[in-house]
Order: sequence, then C-alpha cells, then structure tokens
Amino acid sequence: MVLILSFMPVILKIEHQDGQRTALWEIIENEQSLLETASLDKAGLHAFSLLAHEGRRMEWLAVRVLLKELYTPAPVIDYHENGKPLLINHSDKISISHSGKMVSIATHPHKNPGVDIEILRPRIHKIAYRFLGEQEIKYLGPSPSTEEQLTIIWGAKEVMFKVYGQSGISFQNHFEIKPFEFSSEGKLEGLIHKGDDNQTIPMEYKKIGNFILVQTDYQ
Repeated sequence: MVLILSFMPVILKIEHQDGQRTALWEIIENEQSLLETASLDKAGLHAFSLLAHEGRRMEWLAVRVLLKELYTPAPVIDYHENGKPLLINHSDKISISHSGKMVSIATHPHKNPGVDIEILRPRIHKIAYRFLGEQEIKYLGPSPSTEEQLTIIWGAKEVMFKVYGQSGISFQNHFEIKPFEFSSEGKLEGLIHKGDDNQTIPMEYKKIGNFILVQTDYQ
C-alpha cells in the first residue's frame, strides 16, 4: 500500500497493491473555483445545473475533481436505480462518501470497493442502539464512552453494506465488527452473517482531524 499525504484540498491518496485507490478531498473552495477545477463538459454542466442544494452541488463537484486526480481522462459517473454510483465509460467500480466538508471516493478494477467518511459528533451515542450488535456491546460495554469507537463501527458497517450490495440487511443482526483497540489508525475485521451467507470483510480506519475514514482493505 502506498500512502500519499498532501496539503489541502487533496489531503489523502491511498493506492493498494491489488489496484484499489482511495482519495479524500477537503472542500475549502467556493463553488466557482471548484467548478473551474472540475472542468465539466457540456453534459456535466447540464447535470450540475439541475442541482439546487448548495451542499449537494459542492459534493458533486468534489467527486468529479477527485476522479480527475485518479484518472486521465476522468470517467463519467452515473447511478443505478438504487442510487449506487457507477462509471459508465470505465470498467472500474466506485464507492463514494461525504460528510461535512470531506468527500472521499474509492475505486477498484473488479471488486466492489467500500469507503465511508464520518465527522465525529456526540449524537453517535444517541443512535448507537440502532447499529450495535450483541457481540459489539459485550466488548464496548453498555455505554461506550468514545465517539471514535462508535463512529468507526458505524463507518465500518456502512462500508460492509456497500461491499455486500444486497438488500434486507440489518446493521445490528447481519454485520459484526470484531473487537479492536482504538488508535489513530488501524485494521478492522467485519463479519457478515445472513442466512447461509458468511463472509469476512477486511477493513482499515484512519482518524483525520475531526473525521474518521474507513475503507475496505483487500491486501
């Protein structure tokens, strides 16, 4: 794995040996500056013009700029009926995540990649009961005290959902994150239990400022 740290706005690029690539962008520009950096074609400009919400417009542009960082020329993004993104003129598969001013994408030549970026918020304690399973409560305790641990588990389950790609999933009952000790970065192991389907998903996490980045790790 090659890790490239740089100063804003591209603050992280990770290149795995098997071909997965991850990039993280911090939105510090105004809309016009980001629009110029994206260098959209006519179709892209039309699609952009249909977006009404300012935050959505900035996220949309940042994803296109990140694609320019990873590809020459940058592929075009479209979406399945279920909202899952795809590259219509490239065989790579893509995953997208955004939170606050951070936007991240991960691509892979043939596997479903997964990436999730989450801002740390105290509110995570109030919704923990929605996604923690019995095994996770056992090693965290009934009242986990760290936002980081809870946010990592939430982000990891989001990543597993993107990789698994099946409907009818319960974060509590079908996804499990094995015990881990929190650090500024580390490895995770996620287990999927759904009927006769049992899978292990290797992941890694990294704390970046007030954010937690979780992504698949196929190495």
